[in-house]
Amino acid sequence: MSVVLEVNELTKIFGKRAAVDKASFQVNSGEVFGFLGPNGAGKTTAIKVIMGFLAPDEGQIIINGTDVKKDYEKAMENIGGIVENPEMYKELSGRKNLEMYARIHDNVPAGRIDEVLRLVGMENRAEEKIKKYSLGMKQRICLAQALLHKPNLLILDEPTNGLDPAGIKELRDILKHLAHEEGVAVMVSSHMLAEMELMCDRVGIINNGRILGIMPIEELLHKTSGNMCYRIKTNDSAACSEILKASYGETAVRFIDGSNIELSVNESEVPAVVRLLTENGIDIFIISPAGNSLEDAFINITGGGNPIA
Repeated sequence: MSVVLEVNELTKIFGKRAAVDKASFQVNSGEVFGFLGPNGAGKTTAIKVIMGFLAPDEGQIIINGTDVKKDYEKAMENIGGIVENPEMYKELSGRKNLEMYARIHDNVPAGRIDEVLRLVGMENRAEEKIKKYSLGMKQRICLAQALLHKPNLLILDEPTNGLDPAGIKELRDILKHLAHEEGVAVMVSSHMLAEMELMCDRVGIINNGRILGIMPIEELLHKTSGNMCYRIKTNDSAACSEILKASYGETAVRFIDGSNIELSVNESEVPAVVRLLTENGIDIFIISPAGNSLEDAFINITGGGNPIA
């Protein structure tokens, strides 16, 4: 992998507040990099600065080895992206919008429009006017537009907005294909934590404009406490819950329903859990790892339950 995007000590100030505060991270070719943080954390501001929509107050942005401040046009020639809700010509068809955008670039080959339309699943709706599209369809056309000139860096801010579950899976598959098969560096911000777990190779956590951690998804999931979450199915989950709370504490046990609970313990403690329950007359039907969630890890790292955005 090679470094495609390098952000060093990036700072953006609005009034007296630093929306982005000395943020540093890298995005590599062939990976999907997730950008997570609570409302107002600075994700969208950072993306806007990287893409040139806002000027940084401090710091350095290097894209494909080119410093944005020194040669903006060269740095931006191989970047594609979607930020918030980009405007398109509503009275024109999806295809016409793509044709107009293609004229901006001198390296869009013949047939590329059909290629990206197939990639985003819009080949059968391309002749319809944008104003007739659902939000999810507009998102797909915007993604097609971002991919027209074959960028090696793709930056997407909340790309799953307006997509149904099937559309989200399709988008996830597209982005993973672009990264893992075509070597594109993909940076995605999203509030859909489960999707980030399935989509991303690495995740960066930002809060109050500062980067709190950057790590592979697997490492992030172990940041909760070192314990694993286990799902236990028994003949009496209420009694099971009380027995386990007495030994492992209130916070380690979560009641699910009449036959299932979840317990957070170290793997080495599982045999003792089984003995404790059987000795107290609890029949265990299933005990299996439930894993830790990205949401648990996020809350643990940021120190609070702020909503993701």
